[in-house]
Amino acid sequence: MRFKYSIVMTGFIGLEGTAKLAKEYEKRITERFPAYLVKDAAGFGDGDDRLGHEKALEIIDEHLREFGAANGEGAHCVEVSKGGILTALYELATISGLGFETDLRKIPIRQETVEICELLEVNPYHLYSGKCMVCMVPEGGALVTGLQDEGINAVIIGHTTDKKAHILYNDGTESHLNRPEPDELERLALI
Repeated sequence: MRFKYSIVMTGFIGLEGTAKLAKEYEKRITERFPAYLVKDAAGFGDGDDRLGHEKALEIIDEHLREFGAANGEGAHCVEVSKGGILTALYELATISGLGFETDLRKIPIRQETVEICELLEVNPYHLYSGKCMVCMVPEGGALVTGLQDEGINAVIIGHTTDKKAHILYNDGTESHLNRPEPDELERLALI
């Protein structure tokens, strides 16, 4: 089996978690960053993010019907929510039973999330996300094109392999996906 499925991600990680952090730690964040950054981050997951997510669900469903059914095989999607992208990838691995390789540097993240997480010493890969999906699908390039044509952020972040291992690459370093850790919002007692 060579790249049977692509791992496609829609949206950006950490949106709703970033919004919660921006609201809870507004004073601390505005001491370091402009107020507009906090205001923008506090609205993550609403408005265009919500509408884009709803449209993405429709496009993914259509893609799965077209390519999944045509190949006589199931594909798998999970919403990135509590526990962040690494928990979602773990769920995807469990559901699919397939090994995969993923490049963490390809995972979309907004700069506001990076800055706020760095300031608050929060791991964005374990941060509540919402409004994004990670899917293991055939013809991932076609799905990405369909999503991007509708103005939805989507990228291929990895692919399945013949091995059972779940490999994460980060700037040339290889590691294995571990069991999920608690969501960063839980660690901060915000949920």
